Amino acid sequence: MRMRKVMIAMVLGVVAGVVASFAERADSAITGGNATPLGYINTYTWLLVSATIFGPVGAVITTEVQAFIGLITAANPLSWLWPFVNFVFAVVVGTVSVVLSKLHPKMKLHTRVLFLSLSCALLDIPMTYVVIVMVLGLPFNFYLLALPIYVTLQLVPSTLISYAILRGILRTQIIGVAQGVKDY
Repeated sequence: MRMRKVMIAMVLGVVAGVVASFAERADSAITGGNATPLGYINTYTWLLVSATIFGPVGAVITTEVQAFIGLITAANPLSWLWPFVNFVFAVVVGTVSVVLSKLHPKMKLHTRVLFLSLSCALLDIPMTYVVIVMVLGLPFNFYLLALPIYVTLQLVPSTLISYAILRGILRTQIIGVAQGVKDY
């Protein structure tokens, strides 16, 4: 990965971190830190953007910068957990992005973002369990209640916002064409 792309991935992480500072504080005020819907939408929006453009390395850079900003600023009671969770999502979704670019190099942007979002939603099944049941110690019923909420947040707002951001980034041609994505 070239230095310019590393810097852009870091800038995306800083933007995500700044937005997360506000989103996760709002989540804490609303839910007491037991749920993070706004922070979730923010994180996975920028994860999809970075994974689409840069693959796993850029996705890891973006999400870890964002997570460490949250950790340093104590944006949320669960800030200590997000570097690990974000790393898992970034590696998986970034790898799916690379595989898609190799198997279908002419895949349309909206189709790629949708596939990446679906991979996030599938990964939500075990990761939501880890956070809700194993970390927070809440009953399994809370997991069953939270899972459709987080999957919906992934598939609707995160996907739509990511697509809009990607179209804007690709139109500016700041980074050139992303991993085989030609239509924007």
